[in-house]
Amino acid sequence: MSKLQSLRISLCLTSLIVGSWLVPVQAQIPNNSATETVKKVVTLKQPNGENLDFEIVGSQKQANNAAVVFATMLGAGIESSEAKIVIPIVLAGADPVATTDLVLNLNGLIKDKTQVDLTKLNRAINAYNTIVDKADANSLKALSNTAEFTNIRGLLQKLREPLG
Repeated sequence: MSKLQSLRISLCLTSLIVGSWLVPVQAQIPNNSATETVKKVVTLKQPNGENLDFEIVGSQKQANNAAVVFATMLGAGIESSEAKIVIPIVLAGADPVATTDLVLNLNGLIKDKTQVDLTKLNRAINAYNTIVDKADANSLKALSNTAEFTNIRGLLQKLREPLG
């Protein structure tokens, strides 16, 4: 990534994300922040001046990871309607770095509705496989019940079929 692209992403993150904060919703085990359920709100300031809020509810670690991955997607220029697919995937226990890599490679994967960028397809498949490889049994079960993740699997399989 060039310094200019890195600076652009940094500036986008700074200007896009107005704020996020933690609000405890329900303590499952008192005084144990690892299992405490929190609500994290990521606010996107739109060009028209309006704020668009995205609520993320989960364990503190997963909510923080989902907020960071979501903010990264927004900073990379991915539309909020597309970027929000990362939230349930990360909350299900997917590795945040691999999830970021997966979604960034899905962006622009299909060009002109007919051409597939084979480099991006290979990277997306590798990122998907990394998520599966790094997931524990509970995360795998949660991911298999996450529509966004299973839809991505179906898309990657469909695009890979003609290649053999």
